[in-house]
Amino acid sequence: MAAVFLLTGCSAVKNPEEIAASVRDVYAAASSIETVADITSDLNEETMTYQIGYDYEKKEGTATAVMTVLAPESIAGIQAEVTGEDVTFSYDGTELETAMPDRKGLTPADVTTYLLYDLMNTVPEQVWMEGELLALRFEEVTDECTAVKEVYLNAETGALSEARIYCDGKQIMRCTFASCTLNGK
Repeated sequence: MAAVFLLTGCSAVKNPEEIAASVRDVYAAASSIETVADITSDLNEETMTYQIGYDYEKKEGTATAVMTVLAPESIAGIQAEVTGEDVTFSYDGTELETAMPDRKGLTPADVTTYLLYDLMNTVPEQVWMEGELLALRFEEVTDECTAVKEVYLNAETGALSEARIYCDGKQIMRCTFASCTLNGK
């Protein structure tokens, strides 16, 4: 993947379909992905900042992920385990009831899950270089809004660097990845 990215040193990329396919192949082939992200969420009620750890693992065709709140301290330790469409929240071994809104990929609790899904499965609307970062733009029309995800990857490693999530043109979330490790098959 790095070789393909390095050939695209200007802001417009020459082979966006080829680069997008390369990104999908690398993310889909990963047996595990670990991230730590600072997520700022502005969902019209108030602006909140979280630090979220995310561990994705694929074994024998089954993928699971565990999201752990690292900050703020008042909710640190809350976990969500994701298996397919099922999400189970827990704290210190106790399962928690949740009133998760039906805003798939538009909340801090599931944004990383859906960013990875898009990188593994979805053809982006646009691909371009922004400085040293490869940018991909995904768009989805939902019942709630037109959601746009701008995802920025390290052009050499393919690792997540940043994501900006918009709902009807208003930025509702920004994810800055302090780390992202992709492990092969």
